[in-house]
This record gives sequence, structure tokens and C-alpha cells, in this order.
Amino acid sequence: MQITILGPLAVDGRPVRGERLAAVLRALVDARGRAVSTSLLVDAVWDGAPPDDATGAVQALVSRVRRLGLPVVAVPGGYRLPADEVTVDAVEARALLDHGRAALRAGDARAARDSADRARALFPEVPEIVTTEDARLFADVAALRAEAALAGAGPYDEADLRRLAARTPPDEPSAALLVRVLAAQGREAEALEVVERLRDDLAERYGTDPAPVITQVHLALLRGELTAPAVVAPPRLPARIALPAAWRRPMTALVGRERDVEALDAALDESALVTIVAVGGAGKTRLADTSTTGGNLGLERRVLSPEERLRALAPDLDGLVVLDNCEHVLDAVAGVVADLLAVTSPEVAVLATSRAPLGLAGEWVHRLTALPDADALGLIESRARAGGAVPTWDTARALALCNRLDNLPLALELAAARLRHMPIDDVLAGLTDRFALLDDALRGLPERHASLWAMVDWSRELLAPDDRALLARVAVIPAPFTADLAAAVVQTPDVRRGLARLVEQSLLTLVEGDGQPRYRMLETVREYGEARLDAAGDRGGAMAGLVGWARDEAVGLAGRLVGPGQVEALDRCAAEQDNLVAGLRWALAQDDEPAVVDVATALLHLWTVRGLHVEVLAWARGLLHVDEPQRRRRSAILRGRASGRPLPHADRLAWASVLISVNSGISADLRPAVLARRALRTLLAERPAEVSPRLTAFALALPGFDESDPERSLKTATEMIAHPDPYVQALGLIARAAVRENSGLPEASIEDAEQAYHRFEVAGDHWGMAMAAGAVGQFLLPGREGRSAEWLARSVRHMEMIGAQQDARSIRVRLDVQLALTGDADAERRLGETATPGQAEQMDVAQALLGLAHLAWQRERYDEALVHAGEVTRTLAGWTGPPPQPRVMLRASVAVLYLRVAEARGASGTDAAAQAATLLALARDDALNSKDLPVIGAWASGGADLAAYRDDVATTRELSALAKRLGTHMELFFPSGRSERLDAALGDEEQRESLLAAWRARPVAAAVARVRELMEDLLA
Repeated sequence: MQITILGPLAVDGRPVRGERLAAVLRALVDARGRAVSTSLLVDAVWDGAPPDDATGAVQALVSRVRRLGLPVVAVPGGYRLPADEVTVDAVEARALLDHGRAALRAGDARAARDSADRARALFPEVPEIVTTEDARLFADVAALRAEAALAGAGPYDEADLRRLAARTPPDEPSAALLVRVLAAQGREAEALEVVERLRDDLAERYGTDPAPVITQVHLALLRGELTAPAVVAPPRLPARIALPAAWRRPMTALVGRERDVEALDAALDESALVTIVAVGGAGKTRLADTSTTGGNLGLERRVLSPEERLRALAPDLDGLVVLDNCEHVLDAVAGVVADLLAVTSPEVAVLATSRAPLGLAGEWVHRLTALPDADALGLIESRARAGGAVPTWDTARALALCNRLDNLPLALELAAARLRHMPIDDVLAGLTDRFALLDDALRGLPERHASLWAMVDWSRELLAPDDRALLARVAVIPAPFTADLAAAVVQTPDVRRGLARLVEQSLLTLVEGDGQPRYRMLETVREYGEARLDAAGDRGGAMAGLVGWARDEAVGLAGRLVGPGQVEALDRCAAEQDNLVAGLRWALAQDDEPAVVDVATALLHLWTVRGLHVEVLAWARGLLHVDEPQRRRRSAILRGRASGRPLPHADRLAWASVLISVNSGISADLRPAVLARRALRTLLAERPAEVSPRLTAFALALPGFDESDPERSLKTATEMIAHPDPYVQALGLIARAAVRENSGLPEASIEDAEQAYHRFEVAGDHWGMAMAAGAVGQFLLPGREGRSAEWLARSVRHMEMIGAQQDARSIRVRLDVQLALTGDADAERRLGETATPGQAEQMDVAQALLGLAHLAWQRERYDEALVHAGEVTRTLAGWTGPPPQPRVMLRASVAVLYLRVAEARGASGTDAAAQAATLLALARDDALNSKDLPVIGAWASGGADLAAYRDDVATTRELSALAKRLGTHMELFFPSGRSERLDAALGDEEQRESLLAAWRARPVAAAVARVRELMEDLLA
């Protein structure tokens, strides 16, 4: 499917309506096939002011995205839009731009102009550039068109350059290029006018001089360089939806309580008193009417007082007495029932309904829970259809609606009434204020059930004043919570009795989990409580308590996230994540930087360990004010004492900054890294004694790994290894292992990674142990007595212990490839499941497909191997995200597989060679830009196979020697077994060693340059 994001958002040409729907779709598209967490989608849609049931609201929006025909996949903690099943105009434009740049470098200006024109056609005629990425892409396309025109291809078109130069602030590189274009046409006066206008504008608006690129082009109108502009995206405003009036529904039968009826019948056989307990609207009265096994008193007799009922009925009762709606006269009913059962025959039983138990000895309490999903769906669908709702029905969206309404029967009845005149998407959107949407949707109900507000209000009126205040305050807690958190929010030492009373009144429930039971509030009750809290003007006090708890909790957890209690601390942090995030969001909104740092540090550590790099960077943008220059100027995080504001805790600020910097490097988003480094520099300059030796070592080491300079990186890693802290030593060892592996020293890197594993073990860091074990397993060649598989399995085990499920799945794919090739049927089955589109990340899908291709090759099923190889190629075609190294390895491997299959079949001709050359050409930029020597070596290995297939002996030998010089590990990726053509071309061992020794005596840079030269000739 074609997604258009460069103009009005559209899918296959159909505009996407609604800001919230567009925000979710853009977030999924921007992730380029990676998972996007629910909380990140919430922030993308509601910009820091989420609805009460944010998770349900996101589910509803995702359902709408799926209605557009897009195959959104649910993954743990979020959603993913597989990039291989959609095409995005921005991705197409970027690919055309890259192709055009390559053509321009090769001297083909006409091909470059053609690519640039096709890329420009993907934008509207007058583009509305909003995001930084779109602005950068548009500027790059305009620049390529201009440079191609300057090189003699196509007419000059300065319209886009003028748009960019006129932006606020102006795009100075585009202005410089505009000057070159005008000058090339002999319009020097106009070119000078552009410079003068720009200089005046910069001086008047910003009090600054033009950039060097303008100065240079002013001095010589035919010189200048192009850079990308930086534009801050304005925040999206939430949409508001007007809702229509209510309507009347017909009477209907009970739905979805068959199991409860059976349970009540069994309970009445065991006990003389059974009480159905639940929150209002759960269906207690309907269930009691259905569950009678003897004489029912009837509605007209329920209006009697308990005392009158006893006097009237006691003499002749011989069946079931149903006492409905007892909560407002609980003490009186309890006394009457006790007396009633004492004087009547044993055949008499009492079935009561109440929002709280009667509290009598021998009482059997049947707690009526929310409807199961299937029954909730059945209820709302039957009511909606009976009410004449539109004939279209979407089960996924209906289930989302049920879950947003807590699967509560009364709420479902009211929502079904609205569905008579409203699309389901509008009902879902309207639930941001469920009381305004659903109140008065039905007539003829008891007053306490006439609306959701009345239903909860009835229960609240039964509470004592202190318990009412407790109900309102705990409503700000978004997820299940402990009594300690409730006490912090209420700011009362002991709230346990009050919480017990709320549970008793069915306003809270106790939910079981891995740890101690927690209290949970229905979303309907939560929204009611927050409305009461806001009306009383007490939200600030409640949120201050929540932030205070979040700080204490996060600080305590942060101190245990490395050490013997790491796994327990990570689990606890994950369990409290939503509550901690709520505190973090409020602290950010209040600009309380010390609180922000205290809470964020533990969360950033959790997300880093679990591979949620996008989550880290999303919050880092707010923490570091990436998009708010004015706030940066008064930020204590960035300016320290110069800000004149309270300073965050030094050690926690240092750790948060290090984590942000590391995640920025992984995700190639450098702006947060730059600001995080600035915060570190300020911190170490002003408060070095307040930063621990461990964090000081990390902060000082970061710059040493920035440059692509192995010697400097090795020096930094060696300094870390000499540190007395085992954790710093371990990180130094794993860093040195990576540097050595990238430098073509696999044996040394394996030794470092093994030592790092044991150092992490001493420090108590399973995340580090997982990384080190994965590195050993990756660096070892398969087949060494199973050591590689053993280390990979160990890495998977540690990743699973810390909850890093995505990383565990990725490592498991590599492990399963090895196991499947040794005959493990279960591993082969898992590879097949992973290779199914939409079931895993694109990288994992591609590796699983390659593993299946190698398995087919091993079994001499060549057609099957080629099918899988083609699927790998298609998967890689839609994947543009970082890191680039796996793409090189996979493309080189598929290229070799095509050649080996052709050789095994004795085929001649150029088809296999052409396919291999195309794949190796696609891998060129990724390989050479990676600075990763084994990756460049892998690319050279693929070239050696291609040269051998073409009988180019000299090139084969030299590329093979260069690949070994750079340290390739292609045994992990290439088909098993040797190639007769390759072996024949390489000659005997003496010839190979002689050439390899010659290259080992020369610098690495010379080897890389020679690889580039040979490969360009080979692929020309």
C-alpha cells in the first residue's frame, strides 16, 4: 500500500481524516518498521495531556489505522507497521535522492536530474513543510536538482530554493545554492540582492551574521556547500468532537452471565445467605432475577423496609428471598437477614445484591466481575443491532470500545444506545469524556443507573467524607497501585482501612500479579474521581504526592538496577512504569527538573536495558528541551548554576545523560546526544565531587568512542579496564572487544568479551552479561564444539531474565539458524514462524529467511533456497533504518547464494552474476560508510565470489586476501561448503598466504581503499 506523508496524509490516495488518527499513523510510519510503544503513541497523539484510558484510546486509533487497510501488528508493549508491506513516498524520495547523488558523483548529471525530478514530483507543487525530516528531505531534493542543473542537466528552477531561503529562520545553504544558480545564468545582480536581503534579515531578526557558507558564496558567486535545515515541528492540537443527543432503547434479555448463574445456584446449595457484590452497573439485579430457584418476592415487595418485610413474610417463607440494592441500608438489612434466617425453616435462603457484603457469619460472597471479552462483545453487538445501529461492524474496534468501558454491562448498554446514531469511531473518540457522551443515553432506568455519573455518584454518597477524598485522590494513579502509593497521593500515613472500604464498596478491586496484590480502579470510576478532584481544586496536591512517591521509588530502584537485586528491581520498575511515567509527565509540565531527573533515571535505564531506544529518545527530547531553545536557556540540567534554579542530583543527572548519549548513538539521533554531553560537561565542571567515580569514568570515556579512530577508542577502553570498579572494567572490555572485532582481530575480541562477561557477573549486571555472551557467540565461528551456540543461548537466557524480549528474539534467530543447520527440528520450526511477515522485526525476518535459504542449500533444494533468498532481498528493500551493517552481510550472503546455486547446477550465463552484482552494488554505501572492517571484509568476500564466477583470478585472489586482512566472519552468513571455482581461483595455500602477508604489512586504510577500487571496477 502507498502511504503519502510529504503532502496531505493519505493511504492509496485516500486522505486520512482526523488529527489523532494522522498522529498515530505518522508515528508508525516514522518508525520504519520498528515497534512503537503505546506510551510513545499516547504522547504523539495527546502531547502530554492523555485521556484517562490512554491505552484503550490508542487501541481504538490503531483499529482505525487497520481499517485503512494497513497491516498494523500488535507487539509487546506497542504496535508495528511492517515496512515491507507498505511504500512511503518519503522513503521513495530518499531512495531516489541517494540514487541521484550516486549518479552525480559518477559524473552522470542527467541521471541525477532525472532522479531528483522524480523525487520532487512526490511533493505537492507548493509543499507545506512541517517536520524536520520533511524539510531536510525537501532541501536535499532541491539541492540535487540545482546541482544537476549547474552540471548541465535540465533547466534551472529556483522556486524551491527561494522557498527555503525565505523560511523562518532562513535555510542558508539553500540561499547559497540559489546564489550559485542565479550567477550561473548571468543574473549576478539578483544573486547579490539575495545575499544582501539575507544579511539584513539575519541582523534585524536574530542579531547575527550570515554563516560561512553565505560569506564564501558572497565572495565568489560560484562556490558553496549544501547542508540540511533544522526545523522545529509545531505541536499537534487534539481534535474536539461534538456529540449528538441521546435516544431510547427497547427492553432486552440478560447476556453473558451463564457461568455466574451456575455459580450462584451452586452457592445457594451450600449457604443460606449469598450476596452478589459488584460495582454499580455490573448487572447484579438482572442476575438475581435470573438466578432464583424458589419463590421471588417481586418488585412491588422490594419497596418495603427490612423490618416490614420480616414481619410480613417470615411466617410463611419456604423458598428464596431476593433482597436487591442493599448497600444504602446495609446495617439494617444485615440485622433483618440474621433474624430472618434464625426463625425460618432450613429451606429458606436469601440472595442479596449490594455494592458491599452484608458482613454476616456464613455469608457466601459472589463477586461479580466485568464481563469476559467474548460476552462483552456479544452484549454490545446484540444491543446495538436491536437498537438499529448501522449494519457495518468491526469486531476489533468493538472490543476496544468494550475494554475502554471496563466491560461493564451498564456502560455497554449506554454505548450501544449511542451506536444507533454514531459511528463506533466517534463513540471511541468521545470516551475522553465518557460522562458527557453516555449520560442520558437510555430512559426508563432507576435513577441510580440513569447515567454513568449517577451510578458512581450513588456509591460515593454512601462513603464517609474521608473515603470520598481518598476516592478522588487515588483517581490520579493511572495503573494498579500499592497502599504506599495511595498514602503518598493522599498524604496520610495509613490508608489501608480506607482502601479496604473502597474495595468493599466495589469502587476498587484487588488484582493478582507476580508480586503482592494491587488495587485497581475502573476507568469509569477513575474519570469520575478526577472530575471530583478538579472540582475541589485538589489535583495539584494529589499530583505532588504522586511525584513525591515517584521520586522516592525511582531513586530506590536506580540504586539497585546494577547489582545483586537487578532483576527484581527491573521487574518492579516495569510494574510501576505507568505510575512513574505519570509522575514524570507532571514534573516535566511543572518544570521541576530535580524531580524529572530523579524519576527519569530509573525509567531510562529500564528502557535502555529492554531495547526501547525510541522511548528513551522521545522522553530525552522533553528532558533536554530539544525543541524549546527558550527553555534550554534557563535549564539547570543544561546550564547548571548559571540558571539560578534548583540543581538536579549530580550522579543521577550524569547517569541519565550517559544513557541518552548511548541511545542516541544506537538510533542515529544526534541532537539529544549533543545536549546530553553539554549537560555532562557543565556538571563535571561545576560539581565534580558530587559525581561518583563510576559515572565520572563513563562521562570521560564517551568522547573517546565518538571518532572512527580505533587507536583512540582502544586507548579509552584500556583506561576503563584499568579502573578499580568491576562494572567500569566490564564496559571497557566489551568496548575493546567491539573495537578489536571491527579492526579485524576476532580472537582478541572473543577473549575480551569473555572477560567482560565475568566482570559483569561480578558487578551483577545481567544486561552486560547478555551483551558480552552475545558478542562471544557472534564472534565465534559456528561448529567449534558448539561454543557459539552455547554462548548465544546464554545471551538469550540473560536477555529474558531482564525482560529484553525483542533483543532476546533477535539473538534467538541467530541461535536457531545454527541449531537448524545441525538438524534441530524445533529450531527450524521457530525459523519458519519468525520468517512469516509481520511476526518479527524486519532484521529478524531477513535473518530467519536467510537461515531457511541455507538449510535448503544444505539439502540441495535449490529452487527453495532461491525463493527464500528472493524474500530476503524484498525484506531488505523496505528497510532503511539503522544499523546498516546487517544489510551488508545479508545482501552479500544472498549474492553468494545466487552464485553458488548457479555453480551447483552447472548453469552458465550472466543471470546469477547480474543478480549478485546488483546486490553488492546496493550494499556499497552501507559497507563503506560503516567504518566496520569486518563488514567491509564481508562485502569484499562477496566480490571475491563474483570475480571467481567470472573467472577473474587476479581480482578473486586480491579481494579474498583483503577480506581476511580486514577480518570478515562470512562463515556465519555464506552457504556452507566451498566453491570449486573460488578454490581454483585462489590457488594453493602458499599463494594465498603470500598475498595475505603482503597486505598485512600495509595500513588498514590502504586495504579499504583497495577494496573500494577493486569492487568499483568489478561492479561497473
